[in-house]
Amino acid sequence: MLSSVLAAIPQPPINGEMPKTAETVFNVFIFIPLGIALAIAVRHIVGGKGPLLLYCIIGGAFAATMEPIVDVLGLVYLKENNALGTFTILDRTMPLYICFVYPWYVGGLGYLAYKLFDRGITTKGLFQLWALDAVADVFLESPGILLDTYSYYGHQPFNPWGFPFWWAFVNPVMPMVTGMLIYKLRPLLSKGSAWKMLGIIPLVPMADGLANGTTAWPMWIALNQTDVSFVWTYLAGFVTLGLALYAVWMISLVVARPATEVADESIFAKLKALIVTPSAGHPAGPPAPQTPTPAREPAGSVG
Repeated sequence: MLSSVLAAIPQPPINGEMPKTAETVFNVFIFIPLGIALAIAVRHIVGGKGPLLLYCIIGGAFAATMEPIVDVLGLVYLKENNALGTFTILDRTMPLYICFVYPWYVGGLGYLAYKLFDRGITTKGLFQLWALDAVADVFLESPGILLDTYSYYGHQPFNPWGFPFWWAFVNPVMPMVTGMLIYKLRPLLSKGSAWKMLGIIPLVPMADGLANGTTAWPMWIALNQTDVSFVWTYLAGFVTLGLALYAVWMISLVVARPATEVADESIFAKLKALIVTPSAGHPAGPPAPQTPTPAREPAGSVG
């Protein structure tokens, strides 16, 4: 009975072999943004800006342990035969590039989201950020798919060239939740002992789990049914898209500011101000209330 049920649920293509040249190219491609993030993190520490970015990167490394879970539930198989394997969870051995991508995508982009939130962003800007991170996710994953280092299987919806776009609905929520948690908790973790700032590290894998669990569950359910049709997986895909947008709106309730308090700029202009001209005059928080200055008494008056 159990064997017949398992036979009806799509099974991973475990016999495929990792193409070594493609794996090397993809490892280098994925490591480049991580190397940049690490260099910036070191410069921040040396320049006296603190270890926040480094802690986000470390947290992202821990978040990589979520990958086997979402792989099993979301029906994606990262080739193991002949691959540079790292850790194994749920009988899935992760290739080396997984240890490169999570630190910068969930941790590094989470730090970037926090900086944007701290400088001021509107609800419109948050949806622009989600869309930009979605495009980044497509750009990130497509080379690995086209190089045949891993594959999605089963009745995946929105799947024009092997990368199902529903993953790009979900994945951008991870760094946005990371940024939101840091935005709310950093003022508390910054008080007192410097050791408190280590509390930033677990926020990143927590954000990963929150984002996936709250938005991807319709797809997980649909994909893992026996003899499921594309009708149901496409319906689940649209529900997942709705949940992802709903999550972005909920994040806006925590971090967004009224348009009257924030410059009306595109997300690209905000990123340029943050990265290229970080000293530009953007407020680091809501404007402080102004205390009226007492009027001066005329010269020569007696108090």
